[in-house]
Amino acid sequence: MSTRARALASDPIAAEAAEDFLMTHGSAVGAVLSGFFAAAGAYAGTLWGPVSILVGGTGVGGRAFDGRLLQPGAGVKRPRGFVAGEDIPPAAFAAATTAVAAALVAHAYDGGQKLASIVKPGLQRAKQSGADARAELLSRVRAQGAGALADPRFVREVVKVAGPVEGGTLSQQDFDVSSVVIDMPAAEAARERQQVLTVPWESEALEIAPALGRGHAIIAIDVRGVAAGVCFRRVSDGLAAPALELELPLAAIPVRRGVPRTQPGTRLSTPAPMAIIVEGGSAVEIVALPSALNLAVGGGPKLSLTRDTESRNVTAQSFPG
Repeated sequence: MSTRARALASDPIAAEAAEDFLMTHGSAVGAVLSGFFAAAGAYAGTLWGPVSILVGGTGVGGRAFDGRLLQPGAGVKRPRGFVAGEDIPPAAFAAATTAVAAALVAHAYDGGQKLASIVKPGLQRAKQSGADARAELLSRVRAQGAGALADPRFVREVVKVAGPVEGGTLSQQDFDVSSVVIDMPAAEAARERQQVLTVPWESEALEIAPALGRGHAIIAIDVRGVAAGVCFRRVSDGLAAPALELELPLAAIPVRRGVPRTQPGTRLSTPAPMAIIVEGGSAVEIVALPSALNLAVGGGPKLSLTRDTESRNVTAQSFPG
């Protein structure tokens, strides 16, 4: 099947939302974000997980949006730390999230797309799943933007399960990500007449914590020649926040006695194996390899969208990973 705009994803719910958005609103960035929010509404373990976003093509250059997890404990005195052989509670592994902030910065960069349209599939999926609390949170994101996650009602419920009382270090200050650098130039490499764009942090993660769950990718190319991709994770065995119907990935580094503390706010490494190929200013290909996101839990297909420079038709392919 060929057309002038296509979206593709390794998760069927994300794929449906991304394709519907692209056909209705026309933006590749909006399509992949819509797919992400659909998955976040459908699954408890998505909204809090790490997200990487890559954009490139006509009129946008190459940008990357860093929504990886952060080491928690901002503004909190260093705890004594756990000793060897001591049981470490799950709360000690709970990290701070920047996923929603990254999605909303990418949305603002795209311009012209209504946030309500992008978040709508997530709201619908949450309601279909009977997750009313998760739907309410997404409704607040739609209305308040990234500030929704700093809402005291939200903060209180997360700190309740992942804060100091439960053996964690997640603090109220960890929810303020206004000073965190999210938007940055994509990494760029020349290849004959083409440029290859990737996220600057892709090569940093050589190992993937099983606690991060299964990785997924969403990619899209629109009629303007703009390509966008999202890598996200779906946690299935995290720390439950029942009042919000969320699961938090257990990826932070616990404080251990006699060992230097990982600085709060440090990015927790997560791979984002995707690339955009640009030729003559327009995106001609975007690829993502979800199998590289799943070394601990099995592979997945390679996703590819290619755009013909003459006909401008986009062809979608999925290969075994």
